[in-house]
Amino acid sequence: MKSSNHTIPTEIHDSLRQFILNAIRISNVYMVFYTPVVNSSLKLLTLVVAKDTDGDTLAGLQSQIQVLDALTRHDTLISVNYHTVAPQHSQFHFSFLQLHLQPCFVVYADQPKRWNGLFQNFYSNDKQKASMLFANHIKAVEHRVKEAVVLLVEPLVKQQLYQAAHVALLETFSYYIDVLKNVLLPKSVHQDFNESELTRFVELYYPELSKNLKRIAKIKTVSFNDQSQYVIGHSHESIIEKITTRVVELQTGCFNRLNRFYTKRLESQVLDTIKQETLLLKQLVSFLTNCYKIDAVYLLSTNSIIKADSDNTYKFNLLLIAPAMRVQQHDMLTHKVSHYFKGRVEVFCVIHTLDWLQNNGNRFQLFLKEFVIPQNLRYLRNNLTINENVLQSTSTADIKKLQKQYWNERLTYVSPWFIAFQQENLVYKSGHILLLKSMFQHLVLGLLHKKVQYVPAMYSCRYLMQLLEAFLPEIFKVCVHTDDVKEILDLLNTSMYFYPRCDGGLPEHDQLVFTKTLCLCEKLYNHAAT
Repeated sequence: MKSSNHTIPTEIHDSLRQFILNAIRISNVYMVFYTPVVNSSLKLLTLVVAKDTDGDTLAGLQSQIQVLDALTRHDTLISVNYHTVAPQHSQFHFSFLQLHLQPCFVVYADQPKRWNGLFQNFYSNDKQKASMLFANHIKAVEHRVKEAVVLLVEPLVKQQLYQAAHVALLETFSYYIDVLKNVLLPKSVHQDFNESELTRFVELYYPELSKNLKRIAKIKTVSFNDQSQYVIGHSHESIIEKITTRVVELQTGCFNRLNRFYTKRLESQVLDTIKQETLLLKQLVSFLTNCYKIDAVYLLSTNSIIKADSDNTYKFNLLLIAPAMRVQQHDMLTHKVSHYFKGRVEVFCVIHTLDWLQNNGNRFQLFLKEFVIPQNLRYLRNNLTINENVLQSTSTADIKKLQKQYWNERLTYVSPWFIAFQQENLVYKSGHILLLKSMFQHLVLGLLHKKVQYVPAMYSCRYLMQLLEAFLPEIFKVCVHTDDVKEILDLLNTSMYFYPRCDGGLPEHDQLVFTKTLCLCEKLYNHAAT
């Protein structure tokens, strides 16, 4: 039985509270959200389950939902959904997730970092970016409406199939209906709302959007023959042309109003963390420059770890240019930062000297061009200047040649080691740890050089794993199961015994951990080879 890691709001009706308590006892239930919708009496009770949840479990949940009839009795829409990251399969459109699945609405999670693992890459803390993403989505759908008119309606008009053209034209309203459903509802319940039911739902809970649906319904109730009888002296073709103009203009207005609705909801319902993030970054840079002698600080990337029940944690990936620091000091530095900020700030640092920066312009051209740029500079010691010749471009052909050469060198090491693991019924022994460690090191180095043309000054497996997460987060999320990281690194960091042992014999290791580590190496190889 799972631990009762839940905080159910007191205002939830007893019948819904019991439903939640029953649901979270099911091992495949990952999360439960309870979202009171702003400026509405509607509440959303959203369950997130494993995609491979069996049919009987889902049927049992749906049966309970039907008996509760919570939408009618308590203005609460209950849904059961899945969402996977790699590969990305989701019953939540990004617009619904952005408005309704914030961490503050989590009432149950089976793991402390479940929200981050599932949704962090699909959620934006920046309201402006979220609004722009939706606006671009709206434009793309509006373009598809006009494209459908050209491809589906106009050919029928040319064939003088006017009634069929009229039917096809009215079908283009489905584009707007789909976008509207995606914003307001999880995809798992779309089939429960036909157009008339959706109209009633919107009229009750989102009255500011109901006028659009009523206008659409009014146009759809009038048949083409009815319209022809009242337009004396006009050809069927001109009538279709007028109706087409009206339909397209109405949908444009609907999309614009929906975009304004979404933007307003973002302002009232989504927390803005950009100011807080900026303030913490300034404090971090100040702390580091006071503790260490640093020439320059560049921000490589930022990642926020959002928590439902406490302050968010911000992770900053930095490039430190320092005359006396060494990358071996990294773990001590991160511990100091975590202690000073009481866990609210985490940091990962790439540490180099000014000589390294000035002398490696050709060797690490892509890395320097992408990261060592004025926009990323957060601190520069007084009277210090960076030689701009460092960023002079090397030809793309030369860069690719260097990358191919470096990857081929990694292959000369890795290929024989992979062959060593292809024996049937292989029992892993301590000697295999050395092979796996070397494979992991060379594969991560090969990926880093191939993707961002960077090679670090330290090759410890723990540091390379952090580099992989910082510079190649997409590959990290696909290849690495975060729950396995600790035991894989513990295996790879196993000390080798050279001095005579009194107890005799070597420590035994879990065969499954060997398998997980080899599987990780194979995934990294496949990504590097493509």
